Amino acid sequence: MSVYDPLRMKLESVRERSARFTFSEIEAVLGRPLPPSAYKFTAWWGNEVARKAGHTQAFAWLDAGFKAKVSLKHRAVEFHR
Repeated sequence: MSVYDPLRMKLESVRERSARFTFSEIEAVLGRPLPPSAYKFTAWWGNEVARKAGHTQAFAWLDAGFKAKVSLKHRAVEFHR
């Protein structure tokens, strides 16, 4: 079980083609803070899955059928099908 499973489950419940969440909202879903790199690097929100690179968080949105587009400035993520 991944710490990002709650995010996957939340996204699986979305019926719209897109959903926008602030970092704070994502942290509330996860029940824990995002790592500092999520606030600093757009690559953390990448849609490429590389297990060796440690980007397992991407499985949460990819497995739910979404791709992420982050705005570090606004501390928000748009997930699109």
